[in-house]
Parts: sequence; C-alpha cells; structure tokens
Amino acid sequence: MRRGFVFTLDALLSLILVTLFITGIVAVTENSSKVYSTYMRSQSKELASSTLLTLRTVPLNELVDPGVIQGWIQNGTLNLSLVNPDMSPLDIVSTYWATAPIYPSANLRHKAEVILGYILNKTLQRYNYELLINNYTSPYLRKLGSNYSRAPDVSPATLIMSGYAYNQTPRGYMARAYLTKLGSKENTYIIRGGYIYAKTYSSDDEVIIKYTVPAGAIPPDATIEEIDWFLEPAWVGSEYEVYLNGNKIWSGYVDNNRLLTDTDPSGGLRLIENFKPGERNTFEVRVYKSWYDGGEDGAQYIRIKYQTSKPSTLRFPQKFHFEDVSARYGITAWKYLFVPGLLKSLSVQISVGNISSGTPITLSFMFDREIKIPATRCTYDQASKTKTCYWTNSTISTTLAHEGYNYNQISSRYTTIIVQAGESDTEYSPRIHLIGDNSFVEADYRSEVLLTAYTIDITEPIPMPRSDWTSYLTIQFRVPSGATPLWAKFQFPWLYYTGYDPYQKIQIDNDEISPTYIHCHGGGCNPSSPFIYALARVGYTKDTFDWRYRPLPNAISKGFNKLTISLGYGYWLQPKNGNGELTYVIQAYAGYGDVFPKYIRDGCNGYNITYYWVGDNSPHHILAGEEPYCDLTAQDLLDGRNTYAVDDAIVRLFNNLGGDGTQSNPILVELPSTVQIEVASMGNIPGLFKPIQITLRVWREG
Repeated sequence: MRRGFVFTLDALLSLILVTLFITGIVAVTENSSKVYSTYMRSQSKELASSTLLTLRTVPLNELVDPGVIQGWIQNGTLNLSLVNPDMSPLDIVSTYWATAPIYPSANLRHKAEVILGYILNKTLQRYNYELLINNYTSPYLRKLGSNYSRAPDVSPATLIMSGYAYNQTPRGYMARAYLTKLGSKENTYIIRGGYIYAKTYSSDDEVIIKYTVPAGAIPPDATIEEIDWFLEPAWVGSEYEVYLNGNKIWSGYVDNNRLLTDTDPSGGLRLIENFKPGERNTFEVRVYKSWYDGGEDGAQYIRIKYQTSKPSTLRFPQKFHFEDVSARYGITAWKYLFVPGLLKSLSVQISVGNISSGTPITLSFMFDREIKIPATRCTYDQASKTKTCYWTNSTISTTLAHEGYNYNQISSRYTTIIVQAGESDTEYSPRIHLIGDNSFVEADYRSEVLLTAYTIDITEPIPMPRSDWTSYLTIQFRVPSGATPLWAKFQFPWLYYTGYDPYQKIQIDNDEISPTYIHCHGGGCNPSSPFIYALARVGYTKDTFDWRYRPLPNAISKGFNKLTISLGYGYWLQPKNGNGELTYVIQAYAGYGDVFPKYIRDGCNGYNITYYWVGDNSPHHILAGEEPYCDLTAQDLLDGRNTYAVDDAIVRLFNNLGGDGTQSNPILVELPSTVQIEVASMGNIPGLFKPIQITLRVWREG
C-alpha cells in the first residue's frame, strides 16, 4: 500500500509539471500576441490622432504640391470666395460641409471629399482608413477596398471642430453695439396717495397731508414737461389748499374731484417753477369739511412727466413710506402697498408724535375683512412725546397664517394696510402727527429683473377710457417689441354702497396667455377671492399669480395687453379720472450676433446715421464707429443687415431700444448727439458656436 501511494504521487507530480510546461508555452504565445496587438492598436491610435491634428493645424499649401493646388483652383475644387490654401484641410472641408446647402450647385461636399481623399491617400498609404464628418462618409473618404468591420483592431481618433454649423456661413465677421450715455428719454413719476382721513369740525381742524418725492427720484438734469395733480377728497364738497415746497399753488372748493395741470414752465399754476429736480420735493394738501372727515380717498395722484439723459431711474425700494399726516383728531391711513415681486418677509414701523405712551396705534391688513396685527413692541420718547411701534415679520406672517392668508396673496399686486393713530373722537393739542419719514413698510422680495449699466427704464402713461361711473371697463396697452415689461398699475375713483356684496372680476389677456382672472370675487367664482372694499388700485407684475394664487407667468407680454374689470351692483369706478402706468426696461446693448461676409461697407470705418425717436417727428443723427463716416439712414441699415456685421449690430441695438429707427417705427429714446454708438468686432471667426465631429479610423487588415 505504501509503495502504491508513492508511485501514484510521483506520477501526479510529473503530470502537473508537464501540464505547467505546455500551459506556459501557450500563455507566452497568447501574451505575446496580446502585447503585439495592444502595441499595434496603440500605434494606429497615435497615427490617427496625429493625422487629424495635422489636418487641423497645417495649411493646405504645406501638405499638397503647388501644382495640385493650382489645378484645384482652376477647376473650382478650391473656391477662393469661401476658402484659401492658407487654411488647414479640415477648416476647408468644414467650411464646404457647412455651406453646401447654401450653394447647392457648387457641389461643395464632393470638392471636400476630393481634397481630403487626396491627402489621406498620400498620408496613410500603408494603412486602411475611413473618415467621418458627423457620421457622414463616402468612398472618397475611405481607402479603396477596405472594410473596417473585418478588422480585428480599429483605432478611431475624434476631433471636435467648434464653430461650424450646418447650413450656416462659417467664417466672417461679428459685431456688437452699445451706448454708454443717453441723449434723452421721456419718463413719468407718479405719487399715488392712500385713503387718509380724520374728523374736521372747522377749518382749524384741517387735515394736512404731505406727499414726498425723495431726493434723486427725479434726476437733477430733468426737464419737467408737465405736472398733473389730481385731488379727490374723502368727503365730497371739501375745502382745499395745496402747496408745493411751501409755496401756495391753489385753494378752493372741490366737489367730487379736481385736476390741476401745469405745462407752462414760466406761468400757469407755477407747479413746474417750484419743482426742484434732483432734490426732495413736498406736495401738501390741507383739507377739511365741517362736521365731516377731512382728507383724501385714495384716488388722488401727482403725475410728473419729464425728460432726462440718465438711462436708469428705476429703483426697487425696500422701504415704502406712509404719507406724513397731521390732524386735530385721530388719524386713519390706508396704504396701498404694491410689492413688485415675490414677497419673502415684511415688517412695519409706525411713529406718531404729540401723543402719550398710552395712545393706541394699530395695524391691520384688509382683505374681505380687516385682520388686526398685534404690535411686536412699542417704545416711547418722553422728550418728543413720540410713540413708535414695530411689527416684525414673524408677528405679521404668523398672524396672517392663523387667519388663512400668506405672502403669495400680497405678492406682485396691491394689498391694503391700515394704520390708526389715536382715537378718532379724541382731540389732540398739539396736533397728532403721523411722521412719514419714520413710518414705513419694509419688504424683502425677489424680483427677476437684472439691472445693468446698459438698462434704460421707462414709465409711460396708459390711456384710460373716457367713461364716467361704470361697473364695466376695458383697458388696452401695448408693450414695445424690444422691451421687458415689469408692471402695470391703475388707479380709480371708486364708489361703494355699503351693505351690498357685489361681485368683482378682474381679468387679463395677451398673446402669451388665455384670458385669466387675477381677482374673482362672487358671481360664481370658485374659489372666491376676498372682497376688495376700496378698489382704488389694480396692479400686477409681468409674472404674477391668478385668483387662485397659482403662478401666472407672462401676465404682461410684448404686444397688446388687455385688462377687463366687471363689477356687480353696488360698486362703480370712474375711468375718466383714473390713471394707469406701464413700466418696462430696454437694453442699450446688442451683443455679438450672427456671422456676416463683410464687417462694414466699403470705404467706411463708421456711419453717420439718420434715425427717428418717439419724442418728436424730426430726423436725428448719431455716429457709430470711427472716421471716415458714411451717411446712412435707419432704412439703409435694415437693407444691409444681411451682409454687414455692423449694420446688423446697430439694427439689433435699435430693436432693443423699442423700434428700428425708421419714421414708421421710431425707437423709444433719443440718442446723444455728442456720444457715439460704440461698435466692437470679431473677424475671421466661426459662424456659430456649434461643434461638428470628425472621426478618423485607422487599421491594418490581417
């Protein structure tokens, strides 16, 4: 047994050694084959990559004999209007490939194949190859008789050619145009007052309201063209005195309302003479009605039309001040707050002078009912007898949420905030004073508008229907094609019979949206919006919310827009004494556009352009570029924009300024005669920055 075991073990060891030897021979052979295959594949890969790099970087006239190039020029294979021998073969081929659809009779794709086929056949004589342009190939682009599907190892190399787009002219010139200064723009600044009142038993009890234009709100260089001051008392049949910066302008009896207008800078009501652009200006009314309330009812406004050379006059304020009010009896002030974006947080501060520490100051929001917000804290200054109360964002948002409301319901639209200072039946001596400078709403909101150094903002009036008291009205307005709308605001005298619950429907419509309600109360609305007690305001931003508080993008769009208000019995508006405003921005910049075969017209380094703007019907002139200048009209630019990069850039700049500069389509601003349109160019560049892919496969068969 022991000998048998030893014999069996020896035999097994011998078998293992023989097997290992045979396996080793096979492994060496297989590994050698793999090493050789890997080496060859690496060599082919490197060859393919090097070939593509050469075709991309080396000029054609360094790769091909001059005689061959001359023959290609003579027979049209090299189309010198599109390419030249100093370009690399792949630049030439990509140019042909991109422009072949533009010039179908030129047979450019075949010419590209001839050029590449010649070079590849000379360069890769001992290899099989195939070249693809965005997966396109042909017999000219592969070695005759080769078939890479039969090859065990194929080594592709890929090159991305940026800047070539199918069916686009791939090389030429681009230009951009921009302004660094504005000649003039027409603009409007509007103060819209709140519903403010207090008891008045005689003229000694008059309610004094001050409306302030902050310093810098209207630029110092502004030329005031017109000031409209619309008065509407809290009670019909009130006595008025009105002042501007301490200068008495007018006094008299106002029944329902009265419009004071001044367009004469050296006469008339002397509103224009007493207004100081760039400085703080104070418009003041003193109103009383014996044994009734003195004040104004929320339909009052002050509209200032002016021209300025300052491009940007737009501000997105964080603080919205209350009017400064003094009275003999307790004050009630309704503030119509318009938040031009998505509200994130809200806080309120109210300061009242000439009262005791125990005098009440209350704050509430008006929806379909009045929601009182408890003060977070109040302080009292004994020396000035001023009480200041604060409402933090946490207090306001928590209270509104508890009552079923949230910030979406007061975003991108008007909401009503009511302040009551003092007791309405209590007489205060000295007079109770709502201090406007220290009383404000502070809002943190998100606006999607980007303001740049080239942004020009314009606020223009929206024409109102001339109808008297009505429960149905339609307002139409147009947003210029080159503008980005920000918001539209409207203000109306209003009349409500208390005790009724009339429906209130406010609908908007334009080319981007179907008719949509942004407010819908009663009259079958489901859900029903809160009833608006004082419908003195309607406003909404470009992107707002519908009546269900769902996001509504493009509520204001380029082109025609329509606002329709329909009201049930018991509620009326007076459009003829209302007003509307549209605010939008335009950009005094046109970036690089398409590629054109020529940069500028022959013999010109710049243009002296005749154009029109909306401010008058006279031709104006602006220089663009450098001397020598060629005289052109805006129509000439339109005619040449398909050929010349500069023409196209200026046309696009005019488009961004709201027109094309022709008399039939003037731009919205006047350009400065002393400042040129700056033009910057890029030459000999790819047409569009869209890449094409070129792949070269290289292999050996067998």
